[in-house]
Amino acid sequence: MIAHEDIDDGRITSKCHKVCCCTMCCFPCNTLLWPCRKAVSRKKNRFEKEGFSLDLVYMTNRIIIHGFPAAGIEHIYRNPRSEVLRFLDTRHLNKYIVYNFCCEPGRGYDPKVFHGNVHRYPFKDHCTPPLETMCAFANDAKLHLEQADDNVVSMHCKAGKGRAGLMCCVALLRTGFKQSAIDAMDYYDQKRVSNQRGLTVQSQRKFVIFYELLWRHYWGVSGNIGDVRAERPGENRFPVPEQPEVQIIGVEVLGLWSKVLSNLQIKIFQGTNFLPVLLVKKGIPDEKDVNKWHCDCKVKGNFKIYLFRNPLIGKKKKVMELWHNTLFLDM
Repeated sequence: MIAHEDIDDGRITSKCHKVCCCTMCCFPCNTLLWPCRKAVSRKKNRFEKEGFSLDLVYMTNRIIIHGFPAAGIEHIYRNPRSEVLRFLDTRHLNKYIVYNFCCEPGRGYDPKVFHGNVHRYPFKDHCTPPLETMCAFANDAKLHLEQADDNVVSMHCKAGKGRAGLMCCVALLRTGFKQSAIDAMDYYDQKRVSNQRGLTVQSQRKFVIFYELLWRHYWGVSGNIGDVRAERPGENRFPVPEQPEVQIIGVEVLGLWSKVLSNLQIKIFQGTNFLPVLLVKKGIPDEKDVNKWHCDCKVKGNFKIYLFRNPLIGKKKKVMELWHNTLFLDM
C-alpha cells in the first residue's frame, strides 16, 4: 500500500496524478497524445523507437533516467506508468531497480507496480539531499550493478532532470563511468537535453562536486571510484565524516544592483531530508549598507540561505537560493 504521507488531501487539481484507480487505465499507445508529452518534455531528449515514446534516456547502457511514471490525468502529458513498466519489463525484465527521488505528497506509488523493485531516496525539488542520502543511494545502485553484468538502474524525480540529474551524476562517478564531477555533469548536460542545459541549479551541481570530494579528500581514493566495490549489508567502510557545527554571524550579498536589493529579506534554514527548519528570518538589513544582515545561528550539515523580495504589492519573488554543507566550508 502507499504510505500515509503520500496521500494528498488537497484540492482535486493537486491530485490528478494520484487518483487513478488502476495503473493500466490509461492511453499509452495513443499517438494523438505524443505531441502533448513531447511539448512537456521541452528540451529533454526522449526514447522514441520500438513502439515507445517516453521522456527517457540511457545515460549508459546500465543507467537510465526518465520523468515521473504518472497515473491519473497526469499520464496524458507525462510518462504513463504502464508504459514505463512495459519498457523496463520488455528490455530489462527482473534486472532493474527504479529509484524515486520525489518527496512530495502523491509522488510515491506502490512498489508492486514495478514488481517490488522500487527504492526511494526522497528530497525536495530544486534542493539538495544530505550527504548521507547521496552516499546511500550511490552504494545501493553500485551494489545492484555489481550483482550481474546485465543489471540496470532506472531513476526519476518529477521532471527527470534536476534531482534525478544530480543523483545520475553521482551514479556516473560511483560506477567509474566518469572520473570527475565536472566530467560527469558535462556528460549529463550533453546526453539528457538538446541544449546542454541539464543540471542547471548551482547548488545541485556543487553537491556533485562534494560527493567527489568525499572520496578524494576524506576517503583517500585518488583513482577510479568505480574500482571500489560497494559496501555489503552490515559494512561501514566509508562512513560520512562528522559534519561540523558552524556559527553564522552575518550575511552579505554582493553583485546585486540597488533595485533588486530594495525590500530584500533573508531566511536561513537547517537542511533535512524532507523539509528544512527555519532558523533565521530577517527583514530590513541591520547595517547602513543595504546588502548586509547580522545573524546569530548555528548550522550543521546541509543548510540554505534564501533571499527574496517582499514588495508592498504583489507576490514574493526569489532572488537567490544557496544550499551548502558545513563539511566543505573553509574554516
